[in-house]
Amino acid sequence: MADSVKCVTDALLRKNILHCAICKNLLLSTPVMLVENVGNLCSTCYNENFLESKCVQNTALEELVTTLSYPCRFRENGCNHWSCSADLLDHEENCKFRSKRCPMHAITLCTWEGFPVEFVGHFLNCHGEHVINFENSLFFLDITFDDEALIKLLVMKNIILLLKMQLSLGKNKLLYIVCNVKDDDNSNFDYSVKHKGNSDNYIKTRSRVVDSNYAYKNLEECDAVSVDLVSLRQTVKVTNRITNIFKIKTYDTPVHYIGERMLQYFECPVCKSFMKPPIFQCQSGHSICNTCKPRLEKCPTCRAAFGMTRNYSLEGLTAGVSYPCAYHDFGCMLSLSPIDISRHEAVCPYKPYNCPMPQCTMSGTQDVIINHLHDFHADYVLQDASNEARFSDAKHQGYTDTFRLSDTHHSLASYNHILDRRILIEFDHIFRLTCKRMNEYCMWAAEVIGVQSELKLNFVYEVSIIDLRRPEKRLIRTDYCLNEMPEDDLFKKCIMFPNSILSAYSHNGMVSFQFKIKKGIKV
Repeated sequence: MADSVKCVTDALLRKNILHCAICKNLLLSTPVMLVENVGNLCSTCYNENFLESKCVQNTALEELVTTLSYPCRFRENGCNHWSCSADLLDHEENCKFRSKRCPMHAITLCTWEGFPVEFVGHFLNCHGEHVINFENSLFFLDITFDDEALIKLLVMKNIILLLKMQLSLGKNKLLYIVCNVKDDDNSNFDYSVKHKGNSDNYIKTRSRVVDSNYAYKNLEECDAVSVDLVSLRQTVKVTNRITNIFKIKTYDTPVHYIGERMLQYFECPVCKSFMKPPIFQCQSGHSICNTCKPRLEKCPTCRAAFGMTRNYSLEGLTAGVSYPCAYHDFGCMLSLSPIDISRHEAVCPYKPYNCPMPQCTMSGTQDVIINHLHDFHADYVLQDASNEARFSDAKHQGYTDTFRLSDTHHSLASYNHILDRRILIEFDHIFRLTCKRMNEYCMWAAEVIGVQSELKLNFVYEVSIIDLRRPEKRLIRTDYCLNEMPEDDLFKKCIMFPNSILSAYSHNGMVSFQFKIKKGIKV
């Protein structure tokens, strides 16, 4: 636009010729009514109060208004945008120089209002407890049904995003969006979310990071991702907590597998995992994976019945496809044939596992579980070895404890249920130590929590019974640490001492023991 035309427009604006006489806004909506002794009114301000007044539609001014281009009304804040009347309202609604209220207002009643460029600094200073710093494009977020809505600022290196999540229990929906917080950031990141409950199953959703305008809108007004809570409860056994595993995929993230476009045809419509043989199909021909089929009576796409019909054509194509590891969202880069990837996934070092404490449904990688143990089960964590001590057996002293040996005053029913669990973090691994005391025996067992590589270190645990009167007198037993297993199986393979022997090491009915983890040999 020529500078002379801008000057004419500015002159008309200064004289208020182009503004409504009542609301002072530009006369961008029609009809424009010229009312005697009042002036030109927009279509909003012209109402029944002026029906008895002398008025006429100002068609000449309407034509002039639609012909001109106008500056953004946030020009004083630094915006240099000019556009015609048809586009100006859209621009002003999303103008980065428009002051906006903090999105946390709906949750914490925050009264801050400012420009989007100032928002990140405000959030970090005033809402630091709602900031998630994460690496490797992956982070975990647990929500409960008591959390109706939450907002988190996601920070990863030079990427800053805003997550808005809301449970709509009335509509049985979990809604969320991830958006940019910078107006000048045009990056369109993809992301996926795995929603987990109390089972190994999960529901996976995918979407794109939306622009910064959605950070200031209500989720009900946005095209948010929607997850059906009924399906979520049935599929992943959700009770009161949902674990959401977010994976942000940037354009500089390498593609870890071949045939990415082809893989979309192997995506299960229910769990969103890639189907591997056997692949089943409904009577109408819609395919479903072998894991989801037993849980469904009808096809989720067309509601047709399932039989035992296999999709052999699709199964045949899998031989030419490289499948990403199921744990690629956690950082695994491998892609292999269907048979080889299944073998790898059984021992993948990125495979998440459950919290070792009973009744806890938290799951995650080793670092996530360690942080979780310190945050929520600190009373049961015995030791977190320092970096200096991790490679020296001499510095790994385990822990020492005492207990009262069984006597005639304990009933068999009550004493059989004395169970003591502790967590020991040693040699960069998590160990669950369990001691069970019975009327006739005392038993100790150690389990290695999590998945180790195929060429792994074996660990042994040592139980020393110490005579409190003569500490140099000890009864020592050693055995290999076990993989994680149910309690009934655990005590079939444990270290066991008869109480008749332990009594020889007791003092005033008290027995002292030392529990230690040692490195074994490579196999």
